[in-house]
Amino acid sequence: MATVKKSKKKIIMPICIILVIAIIASVIFGVSKANAGESVSLYTIATDDIYEKVSLTGDVTAGSTKEYKVSAVATVKEVFVNVGDSVKKGDVLATFDTTSLDSQINSLQVSYNDAVKGYNNSVAAQKTAATKASALSDQIEELEDIISELEDMPETTRTTTKRATTAATQKPTNPTQKPTAPTKNPTQPSKEPEESTEPTSRDDQSSLESLAQIADSLKELNETLTQLTDDIGALAAMTEVIANSISGAIESGQLNNEVIAQLVAKDVSKAIQDGIIDSTQLIIDSGVAVEMIEKAVAGIDFEGIAAGVASTPNAALASSQIQLVALQAQYAIYSAQADDTIVNAQKTAMNTSKKALDVLKNEREAMSEGWVAAFDGTITAVDITAGASTTAFATGITLENLDSMTATVSLSEYDVHKVRVGMAAKVTTAFGTYDGEVTSIAPTATGGSSTSILDSVGSMAGISGLSSLTQSGAGVECKVTIKDTDENIIVGFDANVEIETGEHLGVVVVPIESIKLDKDGSYVYIYNEEEQTVTKTKIETGAVSSSAYEVKSGLKAGDKVISAPSSTYEDDTFKVKIKK
Repeated sequence: MATVKKSKKKIIMPICIILVIAIIASVIFGVSKANAGESVSLYTIATDDIYEKVSLTGDVTAGSTKEYKVSAVATVKEVFVNVGDSVKKGDVLATFDTTSLDSQINSLQVSYNDAVKGYNNSVAAQKTAATKASALSDQIEELEDIISELEDMPETTRTTTKRATTAATQKPTNPTQKPTAPTKNPTQPSKEPEESTEPTSRDDQSSLESLAQIADSLKELNETLTQLTDDIGALAAMTEVIANSISGAIESGQLNNEVIAQLVAKDVSKAIQDGIIDSTQLIIDSGVAVEMIEKAVAGIDFEGIAAGVASTPNAALASSQIQLVALQAQYAIYSAQADDTIVNAQKTAMNTSKKALDVLKNEREAMSEGWVAAFDGTITAVDITAGASTTAFATGITLENLDSMTATVSLSEYDVHKVRVGMAAKVTTAFGTYDGEVTSIAPTATGGSSTSILDSVGSMAGISGLSSLTQSGAGVECKVTIKDTDENIIVGFDANVEIETGEHLGVVVVPIESIKLDKDGSYVYIYNEEEQTVTKTKIETGAVSSSAYEVKSGLKAGDKVISAPSSTYEDDTFKVKIKK
């Protein structure tokens, strides 16, 4: 039997026809759907009353609470109350033996007296240092003028005798002593032979090296002294003793660094023994301090410096420059001593000692009279026993007035400006709802971070005080007095609080669910009955309740809006089909 083959063209044609029909059908369906519009429900805008509230969660506390604490250690003589006892204002709760406080007060008094002495000494030392720094500044200025004149002279004119050079290099031990200017044309012939008038490069190099050495040596010596004490008086005394000792040795012709170091150590030790240098102000042991000073002085090559200066025909200039370095080193020390830093530190120490002393004196006075009930109430905690020692800063007895109850809540930065003392409130516990009134609002915020994102989100959603439910939001303590309390209100239990912050009567309102929020503000979709379309429209909102917003602009009573708009609308204006 022969097989009949069907034509491929006959198979393809029906398939194409089916596809065309499907496409046409889908287009017709889409057009039909577009003409029909999005299916939505509408809400007609009207006027209503809005009662604004701040909703918070807090805890029930006693109307008045007094915690009796001590800031010192004393012995408990007698305790007259137990937990649960009712007391009257003026009743003695406990008595103490304050004998041990006397020694503590005496110790603090000594510390305070020392702090006052230290402050006065630092002020006096600051004034002295400022005077010396001013005098040194004048000397430095004069010496700089002398050096400038010497530098302008021909090198042969700068030539001077060893004696003149020695006189010029002597550093003033007292800032009021003026620097010695080298004599340009001595009227008296020198008893010493004059130096060569011809400069050599070797002599100049020796002078420069000597200058660098004296500068480094003085710097190291100053650094050593500043490591030994942070007291301005001790530093000034050491500086003066060492400067006088070194100067005296050089004036007598002694240039051996080991010998000079021993002389300095001897003078410093004697100054410490005589009380000229206050050893109590040294950071390390006085013996170790003397050893450090002796070692620092021994490291200065006085003979080498003198030889380097004396060997140069420019000795007068070199000597003046060395003297300038020494004066500037002294000036730096006295300028630091004249600064306010040490004085301010001493003043802070003095004020701190005074505060501690006053607190302890007041504590002794209060405890010597015993703890007395500040108001009628109930003892809710007793953590001290007769014969035992008190623990500093720990609560010993707690007195509470349980005849009045308070709900304590935390107001966020978004709610605190809405709430005022005297506003009505509702306090709800597990056993019922009670009327209340805002009786106090703290002046500052405490706890948590500075802001809470929950409050921002909650504000847009019409929910207040979300930060009070978390540990992250800083808050302002607010107390709401609970009226007509009964046995079901127990201190420590949680309570939900609603504070009525305002009422807006007969205003245009829109349901919360009819509003869409974006970064630019609040929007609704207003219905156009003639066009059977809706248009996205921005509105300005005002007061808010748990279910609706006040509309200040953008809507009026009688307008119709989509009751629950979708977040997937692509166009701002589009056709809609109203659900029946």
